[in-house]
Amino acid sequence: MSNSIAARCCTSPASTTTTTRQIRGVRVPFSHASGVSPTRERRGRRRRRRSSSAIVVLAFSSSTGGKSGKSGNVVGATTSSSTDTTTNSTNNTFKEEEEEEDRAQANNKKDIQQKAHQNDEEEGNKEEEGKEGQACPYSSVKSFFGMEKKEVPDLRPEDGSEPPVIDDISFLKSLVKAAQHPVGMPIAMLDWAEQKGECVGIQNAIGPDCVSILDPEIVEYVCHTNAKNYKLRMLPDAFRFVIKNKGITGSDGQYNREHRLMCQKPFINSFSLTQFSNTVEERINYMCETWRTACTMREEGKINVNIDNDSQLVTLDVIGKVAFAFDFEQCESHAAKLLRDEDIVSDNISQILDSYNGTSEIMGQLFITPGPILKLQYALGIGRVRELKEKYAILESVGTKLITERRETVKERVEEGDFNDYCLLDVLVKATDEDGNLLPDDDLWGDINDVMAAGHRTTASNFTVNLFHVARNPEIQRRIEEEVALLGGRAPTFDDVQEGRLDYTRMVVKESLRKYAPINLFPRLASDEDTLPSGHKVKPGDFILLSSYAMGRNPRVWENPLEFNPDRFTDESLRMQADKQAKASARDDPEKLEIAKERMRRRMAAGRDFTYTPFGAGPRSCIGGVFALLTATTMLATAVQNFKFGKCDDGVHEDPGDEIPIMYDTTICFPEGVWLSMMPREPKLGSELQQSSSSSEAPTQSKEEVPTTR
Repeated sequence: MSNSIAARCCTSPASTTTTTRQIRGVRVPFSHASGVSPTRERRGRRRRRRSSSAIVVLAFSSSTGGKSGKSGNVVGATTSSSTDTTTNSTNNTFKEEEEEEDRAQANNKKDIQQKAHQNDEEEGNKEEEGKEGQACPYSSVKSFFGMEKKEVPDLRPEDGSEPPVIDDISFLKSLVKAAQHPVGMPIAMLDWAEQKGECVGIQNAIGPDCVSILDPEIVEYVCHTNAKNYKLRMLPDAFRFVIKNKGITGSDGQYNREHRLMCQKPFINSFSLTQFSNTVEERINYMCETWRTACTMREEGKINVNIDNDSQLVTLDVIGKVAFAFDFEQCESHAAKLLRDEDIVSDNISQILDSYNGTSEIMGQLFITPGPILKLQYALGIGRVRELKEKYAILESVGTKLITERRETVKERVEEGDFNDYCLLDVLVKATDEDGNLLPDDDLWGDINDVMAAGHRTTASNFTVNLFHVARNPEIQRRIEEEVALLGGRAPTFDDVQEGRLDYTRMVVKESLRKYAPINLFPRLASDEDTLPSGHKVKPGDFILLSSYAMGRNPRVWENPLEFNPDRFTDESLRMQADKQAKASARDDPEKLEIAKERMRRRMAAGRDFTYTPFGAGPRSCIGGVFALLTATTMLATAVQNFKFGKCDDGVHEDPGDEIPIMYDTTICFPEGVWLSMMPREPKLGSELQQSSSSSEAPTQSKEEVPTTR
């Protein structure tokens, strides 16, 4: 696939191929100018560029996914001596859930496969009887604006009819519309769902055919039941040209599975998560102190900030320490600039950021360029292909140096009996292949680079959306305040999230992820012929369109999807949601209904229901989803503990209303910035409770800091 909608269709959060923006000495990926709204002319140019490439993406794509990286079985890393108490049990729950489902499916799996491949169209279409209909969130716009609610029509094909299909002309028209919309392809998918149904075939006369899927049951089929047939995903040629099939994003097959398992380890290990919690706590509190000091310097005692800008600085610092124990010092640089108008960025950090920013910028420019043209430009020395390779080579060289230093640090610790993992790189430097050899540096850097890109912008955007709604909704802010006050003035931690002390705050985070998904699409490619439960025939190389954005705004799953309502995620609401999905799955069969209800309730509780997919779904979903949820919840609770938030009132930035102006490149970004006001709480929430009980509390053990490299 070779175009910018292709880019939006084919990238996961782990991709590093993005546009960039300059922020306080660091051009931050996935966003736009910090603190200053771009002109309409510049926005128009950006959208026209997307439009010009949009039609090419699906029309001319013939790739069948990337080749696997070199296969070397990873035996594993030396594991931490500590065991996970909460996240590990959650992970085990997922495994038990899958095993139980596999056992439940064992009796009818053969029958399902036979039905999936049979040529009897009439019998295949009978499976559609009783299936719940489809619609688009535009049907609920009237309700959102206080007008009369419109019922969503049932658009399921009747028994014996053909599954719904979009012809090639209509498809191209939809692509043009999507190219002109800042959200991109999900808008077309929502239109198709309203017009045709939640699973729609797409005829493409000059490229691979597609199937657009919003039906949770069929998403489950693609991402779980028959995931082996849909494990490949699209990546731009520019990405593979530079990365060389390394990392979690650029690899496939056994190599990808092994590296995903390795990279997931610190995010489900209790010791590592404690270190990460300390990092998140320290970084967000540092930023809060900067904001507090800035407020004291203003006569009115408060400030207006572009929270999109500041959140990216916090999360870049966090992911640097979490990924490879490196301190980008962005919070310190921001404080120096904001409070003293000083620039304090070291040469070492500048070199890394310059290479990182340059790679991202050029990659964004070459995103739609086909592989043969890239190779020709590189050979002739034209364009920016050689510059891209040079920038990435510098970045990889610096990364290799950091890896070498970390190998020595970890070796010394192991010799002293310390087998703990303080960052992701600690896991990777101890990993070995099937012959017992340590993994090469380029393998390690590919993984680190992916995790850093994935964990930076996505978490920052969620934190931004959270505070936007807190600032606009006093009731939401009040309910978070009530939870945070019970902490007694101490800083919120991951433990508070995991142990249920910040349940409502977590629901706010989850609702933000539903309505403003970090990624808009997570498409897949079919490896072999198949027949979907909808009756659609799939050929090898066909494109399966899956969208976190569109699924989060599907009115058949979410009532009034344009409304921001954290109470969707209460236990009672989730049970009702599970029963609703179970009814659709059971297809009015009373014997299957109760079994389906229990199954869907377990899935909802585990976050694996295939209706809520902000981090993708299936084997290639985001490995850091749980960590991102913990981080965003902790950051939100800390911010509300320290400040009262409100709408921006500086008289300069226009109020956007209840919908944030967004666009998607590879992840969500905010072209206008997100401005709000903040006023310090004096004292911090819960401080009175802390003072009254301090005399009876035992002294707390000091936290061990994460060793960092500067």
